Amino acid sequence: MNYLIAKTKGVRGEFFKVISNTEIYSMPENMLNSVTYDPSYKIEEDEWFIVDSFSEKEFFIDILKNRFFSTDYNQIPTTEYNNMEYLCAFQNDLIFFQKISDSLIIRKKYFSLSGAPIFVQNEPILIVNNIPDAIYNKIEDKLYFRKLSTISSIFPGIDTLYKEATQVETEQFLQSEFIQLDNGYDASKVKTANRKRIALAMDTLSTYSSKDRKSIFNYIKEYCDDLQYDDKNSCFKLKSEEDLKKLLFGIEQRYYTTVLGGEKRLANSVMVLN
Repeated sequence: MNYLIAKTKGVRGEFFKVISNTEIYSMPENMLNSVTYDPSYKIEEDEWFIVDSFSEKEFFIDILKNRFFSTDYNQIPTTEYNNMEYLCAFQNDLIFFQKISDSLIIRKKYFSLSGAPIFVQNEPILIVNNIPDAIYNKIEDKLYFRKLSTISSIFPGIDTLYKEATQVETEQFLQSEFIQLDNGYDASKVKTANRKRIALAMDTLSTYSSKDRKSIFNYIKEYCDDLQYDDKNSCFKLKSEEDLKKLLFGIEQRYYTTVLGGEKRLANSVMVLN
């Protein structure tokens, strides 16, 4: 039996039945092109991220913990349609999720393109995407998704997979002996993207020996000619967000040279090959 459930907004938001006996979503054909979630990797159009052993994670939501019984849920009242936060379609051992945004609710006159067209006006419609935002496979105990920010409101706490450096951690990193701040740049000016990169860089640096760090800094100097380096004090001078980004990309070894042509490039995402 297939059931479409809607979760309403707010801390006290409820789950309501919407439609039954209808298959809302189909399993995408490219699910085999899936990789374990890694914040440093940017998936291609035909790829999905995976979180294994999803039921063991702290962000595993309650509605997935118990066996689903449709009788536990009331039919959604029309007054709650504008208050829907996301859809949840139970289709056998697969549960599909779609986040609801205002742009998906359309209020226009329309008629169905069918053998018996019906003209409708003053009744809003909700667009169901061809591809869901997330899919949970109960048998495999795996969550599939494409964009973490899209599903963070569906699975509260899942954004810890891509942690952001705290203010204290950001300040500590910028106080590192190999960094010298200049031109009024400081931790208060570090934005979200670089805070996330700092969190990754801190983990990476913790695995480096003193010899490794020296090699990495030489590597960064080789690729970032415009990133000022003070040879006397052995430190990089950071004047802006762009300077910090270049340093962080270097720590993650994102720069490389092509075999043919010797062109220097920056890797937009990274995947470790076994």
